[in-house]
Amino acid sequence: MSFNLTRKTDYALIALSQLAQAWTQSEGPVSARTIADAYDLPAPLLMNILKQLHHAHLLDSKRGINGGYQLMRDPRNISLLQVIEALEGRVNLALCTESIDESHNCQIEDQCPISHPIQRFNSLLNNFLKTMTLADLVDDPNLARPLGVPV
Repeated sequence: MSFNLTRKTDYALIALSQLAQAWTQSEGPVSARTIADAYDLPAPLLMNILKQLHHAHLLDSKRGINGGYQLMRDPRNISLLQVIEALEGRVNLALCTESIDESHNCQIEDQCPISHPIQRFNSLLNNFLKTMTLADLVDDPNLARPLGVPV
């Protein structure tokens, strides 16, 4: 068994890295088709992903001949956690890491020997993803900073 992000998140991070580079070079919007063609990604899936990121207020979209998508804010201010949660929902490693408000069905949580360590690990993972930004994924000297260091 492996711990992987879904293909949706993978494609989103690829697209967002291109949009981050466009941001630093003060370029205008980039079309979904341009990104899909550049990385040989399925355009319909990528378009749906970009729409989800738009609805999560991470991207702005413009229609028309020079339309496309662009970041709504500096790549240093978009965390990987925001991206993942926009596409996948909350990051929960086990049933016991879901919030109290959510219904979870772990029947051994009260006597589970790993419940507290897993909850602590889940919290550390979420905090790490919150400090990692889109800028950390882009190899651009204009965005360079030590990995995982909040802005």
